[in-house]
Amino acid sequence: MTGDPAALLLTLGSSPWAIALAIMLATFVLEDVATIAAAFLAATGEVAPAVALSALFVGIFAGDLGLYGLGAAARTREWARNLIGQRRMVKGRTWLKRRYVPALIGARFMPGFRLPTYAASGFLNLPFWPFASVAAGAGMVWTTLIFGLVFFFGVMIVENLGVWRWALGAALLALILAGPALAERFARRPAEPGDV
Repeated sequence: MTGDPAALLLTLGSSPWAIALAIMLATFVLEDVATIAAAFLAATGEVAPAVALSALFVGIFAGDLGLYGLGAAARTREWARNLIGQRRMVKGRTWLKRRYVPALIGARFMPGFRLPTYAASGFLNLPFWPFASVAAGAGMVWTTLIFGLVFFFGVMIVENLGVWRWALGAALLALILAGPALAERFARRPAEPGDV
């Protein structure tokens, strides 16, 4: 077994459809990592870019619908409604309904906001079709943007860095995973005596 991420995915089969299935399933674990891996696989020619991007979109959109469905399923449970409380549910529904589309778009682009916003949409019984439309549109824009950046830079990396491309990919992955924690740490940095 090799440490090459492309080879690990290829152990599932050399068929582009098997790779596409692996990409779709990977979005349920870490969609940003799946996006980067899919773009690198496309950059190295292991899978067609259109197939990789389509698999990403299908997996991410299915995950978004799953979050809405999870919230809707929780709404049917009396213990969940009691835990939130009727007053807070009405207040939350009113607040989110007034900002529905911007909240859904913002949740897609802000780390950590997608799960609570999308699940709350289902839990608070907000309209499904606007949710699905915005989730599909925002997901397509975000996924295409990240995939495109990694793919085009990946082609340059593959052509110029050879085997070192995976070290750079691993460093990028570590930065993506650690980035939110580092940003939060620097945001909470105590003020220096000379700061205004």
